[in-house]
Amino acid sequence: MKIDQAVGLSVAFLKGNLLWSHGFGYADLENKVPAKPESSYRLASITKTFTAIAIMQLAERGRINLQADIRTYVPYFPRKKWPIPVRLLLGHLGGISHYRNYAVEGRIKEHKNTREAIAIFAGFDLVAEPGTKYHYSSYGFNLLGAAIESASGLSYGEYITKNIFLPLGMKDSRMDDPLEIIPNRVRGYQLINGQLKNSEFVDISSRFAAGGTRSTVIDLMKYARGIIQQKLLRPASWRQMFTSLAIRDGYFTGYGLGWNVRPWQSHFQASHGGSQPETRTYLLIFPTENFALAVAANLERLDLRPYFTRLAELVLDEDLDLEVYCPQKEDHLIYQTIAQTFYYGLSQYEWRHSPLTSKPQELSRAFNYFNRHLNRRFIAQDWAKAKKKIDDGFHPRGSQKMIKVGTWMAYSLAHAKGEAALRQYHRRGPLAFFQDYLQLQKEKSFPLRYFPLESSLKNLVAKWQKDWQEVYTDELRHLWISPATDFEQLWPVLKEKFARSSLYPDYTRQFARVATFYLRRKQAEKALSLLKHSLELYPQSTAALTHLAQAEFWVGHTQVARKLYLRAQAINPQAPELNVSALLRFASQLEKGQRQQPLKAFITLAIELHPRQADLWEKAGDIFFRLGEKKRARQYYRRALQLDPQRKHLWEKIKKT
Repeated sequence: MKIDQAVGLSVAFLKGNLLWSHGFGYADLENKVPAKPESSYRLASITKTFTAIAIMQLAERGRINLQADIRTYVPYFPRKKWPIPVRLLLGHLGGISHYRNYAVEGRIKEHKNTREAIAIFAGFDLVAEPGTKYHYSSYGFNLLGAAIESASGLSYGEYITKNIFLPLGMKDSRMDDPLEIIPNRVRGYQLINGQLKNSEFVDISSRFAAGGTRSTVIDLMKYARGIIQQKLLRPASWRQMFTSLAIRDGYFTGYGLGWNVRPWQSHFQASHGGSQPETRTYLLIFPTENFALAVAANLERLDLRPYFTRLAELVLDEDLDLEVYCPQKEDHLIYQTIAQTFYYGLSQYEWRHSPLTSKPQELSRAFNYFNRHLNRRFIAQDWAKAKKKIDDGFHPRGSQKMIKVGTWMAYSLAHAKGEAALRQYHRRGPLAFFQDYLQLQKEKSFPLRYFPLESSLKNLVAKWQKDWQEVYTDELRHLWISPATDFEQLWPVLKEKFARSSLYPDYTRQFARVATFYLRRKQAEKALSLLKHSLELYPQSTAALTHLAQAEFWVGHTQVARKLYLRAQAINPQAPELNVSALLRFASQLEKGQRQQPLKAFITLAIELHPRQADLWEKAGDIFFRLGEKKRARQYYRRALQLDPQRKHLWEKIKKT
């Protein structure tokens, strides 16, 4: 908490019949009121999970048709270019815009009823034809909230209280209301230029079904237990909610009906986070393992990942933030594919209790696809093409061939070793999973059909497993990097261990977190030194390159930073650190930190990296407008409009320039 300047934090977890909860820091800093498990936090977007369950309940009762146009239930919402199915809204595929001008839409002070909340975005054009693009949208969930009211005859708050909170005993859960006396309500805080300040007051009734609730971590554990026990809905509805949707082009989004459902390493999980004025929240559920945790904090923009990750690691006795680095680019892609095949394979098998397919012809095609594309020679010929083919194999576009391989391997190992032994792979990892599957070929009495892996892949897995057992010692397994770490002692140890191995653990994320702490303390040299050492350990890591680049931007070394970003792009243009969302987030950080010159240089670079992304051109226009450079802002707005003529709201921005 010291690293992040966090004020108050409440946490809880359940594992089987065990429930634990605790509070840290202050719910009210000025009056020194301690945070506790009963502290009441704004839940922000965790609210979307309540909305999704309510829609599914009404669908089960025949009051809502998931395939129907949302206007069937909200007729006062204007007709758009295409119908908007309810089901697609639940998965952020409905084409509804998110906030367009957060400085206005995100800072509303007065109470809004449902019609007034819908009116805020009713005139916005769709951002895409429904089903063709994942576009996270709180407004889409407000539409679903209006549909709940129409179909049930109750207000949104009345419906979720009667049908979710009360059945699960969630007595401290409610709609947020600034006028009500709410026991244990926390105060919210924000950081401005590294200084702790009170949060700006915002009335969140305008986002009622997307982020308008308040609760405690204790109540969230009651909620999680109800979900694990499949209360509130029929089993088929839960399965539907926890299945990722896919866009029309055949790619999974990782988001089901109101829940994030991308596996966390090899665990099947359903989760949702929340972020808004006064709060950060996170709810994680491993339904097949009877495990859940909740974290809530009263500092805006606080990164909760280190908190819930560390807690889950301690409870499950696993390394859940482990990442692996291979110095050779081709090897790194092969390892990542092996790991993803393991993650999706084991998690899906445990959730489904069966392989994705047991048809011999489908499995033969899947294993042939796996062997053909995890070949060093094939990858070296055209790395980008190989990566796309591999990525396609995890999606409907590629018939989920990689996932078919993974679930069949899990099914085979469960038959050979038993379900209890299968669960041990969560701790043992992907190389042990693959190595043990390879050993099944030697067991003549094995009752299932064995599908072989290519011989060079067998040899590579064997070498990696040997190297990994040597490099990933207990010392590194329990390494937790913080400002208290003795880096002068750590660097020689890591360099010596890593120099002898073909793969080794990747700590770039932890190094970056400590570097951020140094930057907040205005210790730029320590931050840059740390990130340069990180890059020495991981020279082909796009994460290490972009972390250092961002620090260089922060201190004003814009040319150095630019070169680092271009190096990262040359290694992997599709790296997550280089996607539009990541670039927009860092631009916002620079703007909030009042780094004007680095901000100008960075947004110009972002456009250079993605010259046809209207989001970046519009963001650049907003930045230069706020900096008083209206002529330049107008140029960026016009270019955004050329790229996306549907952004008619840009005409209003152009008029202001």
